[in-house]
Amino acid sequence: EKFPLIDEDSIMGSMWDPDAGLVIPRSQDVVSFAVEKAKEQGALKTFTDTPAIDFEIEDGRVVGVKTDKGIIKSDKVVIASGIWGPLMGKKAGVPVPLMPLEHPLLFFGPLPEAQGSQEFLVYPLMRDQGNSAYVRDTGRLHGGMLEWGFYEDKEPRLVDPEDIGNPEKTMGSDSMRYLDLEEIAEPLEKAFETTPILNELGWDERSSFNGLLSVTTDAGSLIGESPEVRGFWLCEAVWVKDGPGCARLCAELMVNGKTQVDMHSFDIARLYPEQKEKDFVKSRAFENSQTIYTPAVHPREPYITSRGKFVSPFYEREKELGGYFDNEVARWERAFAYESNREKLEHYLKDIPIRDNEWDRRHVPYELANAEHLAMSDSVGMINLSHFPIMDIEGPDAEKMLEYLSVAKVGGNTPVGKVIYTNFLDEDGGVHADLTISRLGEDKYRVVTGGADGNRDWVTLRNYRDDNNLDAEI
Repeated sequence: EKFPLIDEDSIMGSMWDPDAGLVIPRSQDVVSFAVEKAKEQGALKTFTDTPAIDFEIEDGRVVGVKTDKGIIKSDKVVIASGIWGPLMGKKAGVPVPLMPLEHPLLFFGPLPEAQGSQEFLVYPLMRDQGNSAYVRDTGRLHGGMLEWGFYEDKEPRLVDPEDIGNPEKTMGSDSMRYLDLEEIAEPLEKAFETTPILNELGWDERSSFNGLLSVTTDAGSLIGESPEVRGFWLCEAVWVKDGPGCARLCAELMVNGKTQVDMHSFDIARLYPEQKEKDFVKSRAFENSQTIYTPAVHPREPYITSRGKFVSPFYEREKELGGYFDNEVARWERAFAYESNREKLEHYLKDIPIRDNEWDRRHVPYELANAEHLAMSDSVGMINLSHFPIMDIEGPDAEKMLEYLSVAKVGGNTPVGKVIYTNFLDEDGGVHADLTISRLGEDKYRVVTGGADGNRDWVTLRNYRDDNNLDAEI
């Protein structure tokens, strides 16, 4: 009824989502409309055919953009260059940890009922997630052609940013690469079974190509001020559907210093330097590319590549104790619980409800971890915190800085040697960090924070110190 082009005998069932969004007209049309509207309102100046060649950086801050027509002075620069982001960041010494990924787009038709339509879209977009593909018509924009897009879930083809625009592999635009049908023969054959109309119409070789998408190490976008160069902002690894929202978040950060939503999973500062190394970015981008369209990916699905790089001195002993190392933290191997404790904790385990659904128990032994927690509450235990970052802050303004950022009182008459569990808050009282602060001396403190948040919290401390001209060493 909704998508009559499908062969009902080839599927077991389907789901109709009337609230699903689709960018129409095409992305370039939407962007052009937004740009023209902003120009009309006097909110934007554009410089067409003006390539950015380099950046001017002084004392760790960006001060201008070098173009082939001169220098544009500015203390804030945003890199929203998509797949070209790593190349632009390289000019400023800022790593942009993403990899371009080939995304086959084939056009078939035209479809008679779409060819003469004045609508942007005749039928809904049809997702075939079992085949990691989709089918949509192009309405009146492209002569009624049907578009079939595929996300390679077995052997994704990543592209080195330096190879973008390679004339031997490129057609029309630098982001359009030649298509090899042999690479997609199997999923295309499945598409012909599900939507036979594709095979009947035949494909248009001239307009079909491999597009390029941005993929990151954790599948999140890269938004915010770069830790390496102040004033050098990123709005990268953003797909079309997320563009307006991510642009707004970036603008809010630049203007107000905060956003309306939690930025932990988007913030470029979440990544440690070693998480931006090219080999790591490539291996993790490859893994994430395999699950873009594949259904039922577990939220705690462990990564396979680049494991075992950061381990504590107790790692081998923890493995002997049956440590569960499914999930890492910022490349560190850490145990979630220990199987060797199960027999010792039987009297706690009998009172802990078991999660009935295997999906809820997968990769994490919750009942064992909960039993360990209860045992420590009643008695004592030892926890390996090797993956927790440690930052020492020392100097005349160390107390002033931490007093401002922290909820708890950490200065004043706080005795040396005291450890305080507290939060860093933003100006609206939102939780920015969750950590402990130890007073080591009159003007010396130690901050210990969660393994995944160390770099972000270090950037927060450094930026607050520098922006307020405080005298403290971190």
